[in-house]
Amino acid sequence: MSRSLPREAYAGLRALGMEIDRLDQVAADRFGLNRTDMRVLDILSTTGPLTPTVLADLLGFTTGGVTTVLDRLENAGYVSRRNDPHDRRRQIVETTPATTEREREVFHDLIGATTQFLDSYTDEQLGVINDFLARMREITASHAETLAREPRLRQSPARPGVRTRRPRS
Repeated sequence: MSRSLPREAYAGLRALGMEIDRLDQVAADRFGLNRTDMRVLDILSTTGPLTPTVLADLLGFTTGGVTTVLDRLENAGYVSRRNDPHDRRRQIVETTPATTEREREVFHDLIGATTQFLDSYTDEQLGVINDFLARMREITASHAETLAREPRLRQSPARPGVRTRRPRS
């Protein structure tokens, strides 16, 4: 194997990440939302109905922060909240038909093109691709968890915009 291939793969991942970021912003603009709101819709569309507490955990937010997001999404008509039939103290959040329709408008062609593209690979090749994606997701998630546990960076007073580590106590 050429030693340049891992560098090319890494560069390809970074380029794909940038294109996904760009798509996320364009989709958010089409929905009339911000990207945090879109993350909530993505989670709910993937998992199905959840409680606000579970959403907060998945986003790394406080429940108060999630309430603000859910208020915006509910006002826009993209989610609804209902009482949990098993526990009246809890609410369940779910997407609405308006979300499904807007997702279809924004992502239908991409899903079709992706499906057609993936159909060009053999089952063996797809197995390698799926393994690669799963392992990259695990590496990325692990790194994010490590960073989340480390002390936060603070802004340098001498150079605005430059971040430095806070000294450990």
